[in-house]
Amino acid sequence: MRRRDVIAGVGAAVAWPAEGCAQAGAQRRLGILLVYGESHPDVPIIVDTLRGTLQQLGWTWNRNLAVDLRLGNGDPEKMRRQTDEILAKKPDVVFAQGVVGTTALQRATSTTPVVFIQVQDPVGGGFVTSLSRPGGNLTGFTNFDYAFVGKWLQLLKELSRGVTRTLAIINPDYPARFAGYAAELARIGPELGIDARIAGVHDAAEIAQAITAFVEAPSGGLIVLPDAVTGVHSQLIVDLAAQCRLPAVYAYAAQVRIGGLAAYTTSVSRDVQQAAGYIDRILRGTAVGGLPVQASERFLTLINLRTAAALGLTITPSLLAKADELIE
Repeated sequence: MRRRDVIAGVGAAVAWPAEGCAQAGAQRRLGILLVYGESHPDVPIIVDTLRGTLQQLGWTWNRNLAVDLRLGNGDPEKMRRQTDEILAKKPDVVFAQGVVGTTALQRATSTTPVVFIQVQDPVGGGFVTSLSRPGGNLTGFTNFDYAFVGKWLQLLKELSRGVTRTLAIINPDYPARFAGYAAELARIGPELGIDARIAGVHDAAEIAQAITAFVEAPSGGLIVLPDAVTGVHSQLIVDLAAQCRLPAVYAYAAQVRIGGLAAYTTSVSRDVQQAAGYIDRILRGTAVGGLPVQASERFLTLINLRTAAALGLTITPSLLAKADELIE
């Protein structure tokens, strides 16, 4: 299904009244707040998977489940406005993507149940008091802890043995997350013979400035950390890495499918399926505070062979054997 068809379908869910419900009161309402914009390749995956999984669980969009979808395009201020729009419809539960989306909802409501995905360090970030018993109105699924820095650095080193310097980029506005990644880069980097540093970026201009300044010295590699800013500007980062002949490891599969070199990542569709299970339980009466925060359960290695060839990299047989997906 084309991306615009997916968005149009959800728009219909927002605009049309429920049809086929035995009683008007039987319809429930789901809010969806995504950090990406319409053009991001993960949007149709998230929307289609959420719709399909909820239907399998008995919730049909436009019938017994009204849906309000908002796309933030990485803009925190826009997402704050969209949060107000969603909450004004008095949803029974809201599905939130990422730290930015979850933060917007946390600041706006302490009562409406929220199920999140793609949030790193939910305890350190102040979203929940405990993973096993969140206790408030938020719960969901965390995809990466800071230890994944070691996975990304190791993958980069396997792809390009000559790398001795790395730059990791992420939005710095969430201090606990930024500090967590910075500390792990400083700890793991020397073990791999890498001077690993981190830079805060807020927009396209800062991304371009950070990368072009970094490549002034040789033997560099890039780590694109999971974040709304790096996600929304994925194509820019991929293009800059290609122009600068910079080997780069990404946090999401979509970034490799549009030309990035490699990723160690979670399955977005599986994360959404798990979240849909929580949404179903909440709609059927389970208290959100009693649902534990869970970690993603499936991890994938992707390598773009065309990008590797363009960079003059030879992928070893052992690395090829570890890859879950090869893009040619």
